[in-house]
Amino acid sequence: MKRIFGIIAALALFSASAFALNDKVAVWENIYATASSDSQRIAVLLKIMEFKDREFAPILIQGLDKVVTGGIETGTVAERNDRNLLARLLVRELGNLKSIEAADSIFRAYTDATEPLLKGEAAAALGMIRATEYAPRLTLDLASHNLGPKPAIARDQEIIALGLVQGLNSMRVQEGYEAVFLASIGWYSASSRVKETAKAATLTMVDDPSDSLMKVISGNPLIEVKIAALETELASNAPDERKKAFATSALKAGIERVATDPATRAALGRFRTTATVGLTALRDSSPDTVPLYVEVIKMDKKNDATLDETLKAYVALGVNGSDAAAEYLSARLAEYNAFEKSKANTVRDKSLIRQIIASMVLSKNPKVKDSLTQAQFIDYDTGIIRLVKDALTQIPSPN
Repeated sequence: MKRIFGIIAALALFSASAFALNDKVAVWENIYATASSDSQRIAVLLKIMEFKDREFAPILIQGLDKVVTGGIETGTVAERNDRNLLARLLVRELGNLKSIEAADSIFRAYTDATEPLLKGEAAAALGMIRATEYAPRLTLDLASHNLGPKPAIARDQEIIALGLVQGLNSMRVQEGYEAVFLASIGWYSASSRVKETAKAATLTMVDDPSDSLMKVISGNPLIEVKIAALETELASNAPDERKKAFATSALKAGIERVATDPATRAALGRFRTTATVGLTALRDSSPDTVPLYVEVIKMDKKNDATLDETLKAYVALGVNGSDAAAEYLSARLAEYNAFEKSKANTVRDKSLIRQIIASMVLSKNPKVKDSLTQAQFIDYDTGIIRLVKDALTQIPSPN
């Protein structure tokens, strides 16, 4: 019996609380509805926002519709400022409340607004309520801003672009990813926070951005953009196998592209090196990538500009460790062994020899042992001989 009375008491308390809640909403709705000016409505709305209560969504939607229908940009300067601020607060709160039923009203505010802060707030709010049906329009608008600044309104563009990036990021749609990526490397100033916000979004916006970023790699002619796309892919949450396939395609593209000037050659070298280092970090072991590493080594110009790229290709061969990689490393060391007999190896060559030996150790592949054994009896300097002997102790013998 006591338990029944307890349940009844709890239900009564809950009903009283619910009544109090609904009564509170009704009271504040009435206060908002009877406010005689936008400045008064702003004061009431700020109080309503403190409750963080979705029960207020209908009156907020009505309020936003009334502001937009009445013309946001009408009246005196003070009236326009109040109306824009009111609209911004309404849009922001509807976004915070994730009021999906407000989508049409927020989108109308976005399209009708000329004030950049309101436009940016509306774009961000559409993302917060996951109104993905508007993603195509937001994507198109962000892509338009990405094209470059218009001197008279550049700051306005940045404000709107930030809202667009935030909105598309919250929507988590693949469709908007490319525009957000391009915003991350776009013309926007550091103070606008567009680039840093977009860069963070590229790592979380979608689970696997590989397809969108590959469109950038294949379609954008700028090498620096390709490098950024590759770096973004490697840092993303895409599965390792997808990253390996992406980096392999990028390396192939970097090899096939012909450079006609020093700046392009240097940029292509960075592009290939980024792909090679990425594959190394991913522990690539496919024999299919070995010909690409070999091609990079063949492109070596025997100068300081290409030394780092060549060294990293040898590192990648060691990590790869396949029979194809081991056979190539062994063949290269055998060539240098022959050159050393006639003292034809330069200081630069010897730095490559040291890396080849280190890569052989990384490979753990017995197929490298023959040329290493031969190197013991070549008149190399003491340092290289020591490396050879140490390597032979670390590499297993053939079965």
